[in-house]
Amino acid sequence: MAFGVLVVGLLTACAAQPAQQVNPAGTQVTLHLDKSGNPAISSDEEQVLSAVRMIQDGKIMAAIDGPLNAVISKFETQYAHSDVKVYSARGTTDALIYAALVTSVAPGQKVEVLGPAWAMAYWARGYAYGEMARYDDERLELEKALALAPMDAQYSNELAYVYVQKRDWQNALEYYEKAGEFADFNPTNAQSMKCTSFRGQGYVLVELHRLDEAEAKYRACLKITPNEPKSLGEIGYIEDLRKKPH
Repeated sequence: MAFGVLVVGLLTACAAQPAQQVNPAGTQVTLHLDKSGNPAISSDEEQVLSAVRMIQDGKIMAAIDGPLNAVISKFETQYAHSDVKVYSARGTTDALIYAALVTSVAPGQKVEVLGPAWAMAYWARGYAYGEMARYDDERLELEKALALAPMDAQYSNELAYVYVQKRDWQNALEYYEKAGEFADFNPTNAQSMKCTSFRGQGYVLVELHRLDEAEAKYRACLKITPNEPKSLGEIGYIEDLRKKPH
């Protein structure tokens, strides 16, 4: 079955009511949606957001030991012995795509598409670890977030940046490229995520001495956000590098 057809089928099936089970190709898919058709907001998400505010206020360990561990423990306990494939979606678009991806490769697989809280909790705990310069722990948390939300541009961009800090240019470039590909799945911040992806790719390509490709990436960001200062500054830096003797 074509991917687009499957997504349309899921959209049609979900149009009548906000939260239900659909069963394409014999696969049970449960979408947890609110009345507007978006992934349901829960108290868990509010806890994660409160934890982010705590981290920004410098209460890093309190955020980890309190709301973040509580939310993560809840979901990990709930699904520890489950054979259900779980995804964590920000919006209707990625929720339906996650459902469609699984049904296309694993007929009969039970799937649950939750709201964003679980993946956000891993991301936020990674953010906390990053603030403490625990970059390997940050990477592990972002990988957990991406396991639940594999097409989330923000998580891909941030994992790419972790690899930049480790000077692992190939992995950094790979995740920045993925972020650019996935940005449109969350229309609310697609342009911002694309620009972050292009700037990240540009930075890595400069480090790899691929200056023409790097400049093209920065110019791609400028097409989205004209006069974006970081891209303009990096293009100036590339021009200076070209003037230096090799």
